[in-house]
Amino acid sequence: MMTRRTLLAGTGAAGIIGVGVPAQAATVTPVLPAPTGPYSIGRTDLHLVDRSRRDPWLPDKRYRELMVSVWYPARRTRECPLARYQSRLVAEEYQRLVLPTVPTRVLNWTGIRTHARLEAPMLPGRRPVILFSPKHLEIRSYATLVVEELASRGYLVVTTEGTHEALAVEFPHGRLETIKPQAMPDMSDPADLLDKQIRTVRSRAEDMAFVLDTIRARFDVSTVGVFGMVGGAVAGLRAAADGVRIDAVAGMPEVIGPWVTAAGSVPFLQFSDSEAANNHRDDPGWRAFWPKLTGWKLNLQLEGSTWGSFCDYQALFPSIRNGYPPFDYGNEVGTIAPVRSIAAQRAYLTAFFDLHLRGRDSGLLRGPSAEHPDVSFIV
Repeated sequence: MMTRRTLLAGTGAAGIIGVGVPAQAATVTPVLPAPTGPYSIGRTDLHLVDRSRRDPWLPDKRYRELMVSVWYPARRTRECPLARYQSRLVAEEYQRLVLPTVPTRVLNWTGIRTHARLEAPMLPGRRPVILFSPKHLEIRSYATLVVEELASRGYLVVTTEGTHEALAVEFPHGRLETIKPQAMPDMSDPADLLDKQIRTVRSRAEDMAFVLDTIRARFDVSTVGVFGMVGGAVAGLRAAADGVRIDAVAGMPEVIGPWVTAAGSVPFLQFSDSEAANNHRDDPGWRAFWPKLTGWKLNLQLEGSTWGSFCDYQALFPSIRNGYPPFDYGNEVGTIAPVRSIAAQRAYLTAFFDLHLRGRDSGLLRGPSAEHPDVSFIV
């Protein structure tokens, strides 16, 4: 199996999981862990068109269009259906590209559901907004288990993705937009790689500004946080440097390189994986960048983790692992037990946004916790 890595980190374009399948294997529908907050959650999907700028990857296209999902605390109702994890067309494309050797009769990826009720009535009240931006190639469902947790704790979470740089985006009326060659850097050409990295971060920052401007007619955007992976968090820093109201940014995890040109005083959390050791003590890029973050900052590290530990793979892939011939599971999602990994990420990310968006200090960010022994504080 090839490990999924990001183009922003300067490695392969996509990881493909090859799993041998028993002849009589039963159909498996992976299940996401339920959020633990006090609120039921809802979701609505929005098609947004920015006619003030061209598409960054298709210059002949005179507008930028996005699909975003808004997750929110909702009235408890069973009248609204559970939202799909991914739209049917995206799920089919995702399974074809990421899990090509697992037949659909064995893995029901299109059947995965979230815990959010589609178009459920939103609870009244003002609440902080959190933007999520996934890494290059990935789609906005990439961190649903964390997104749902934040929504269940009273946040309004807007998940975004980069059209034409994501594997697949489904627009209204069944139109599927897939990744374009123009967004794929030549990995043997450092100049082309750097150019694509810079353009990706810039376009993500512009997307954030546009999304906030568009939704402000419906939602209060006076308090805003950002979390993202490998380009998503630094896009939040870029947006803040460009004048967008961003109150806190978290990298889950983030990488640093010459394409990162913005730092500043925005509170910042870096949640490093232990495999890459992308922390300010061991990584040269982070060591040089860390002093440029002049505001509140904290570097945590999740022991036994890799990139895939910080997304839904850690919850969904065990369904594939169990009962099938072994594959390089640890290299894909780390060796940490998923239940501990998920609990730690949910707890620390919630504590970070509670502190900086709500002014609530749970104490969890002050030092190591016996409840989460896999989390180290990098000082």
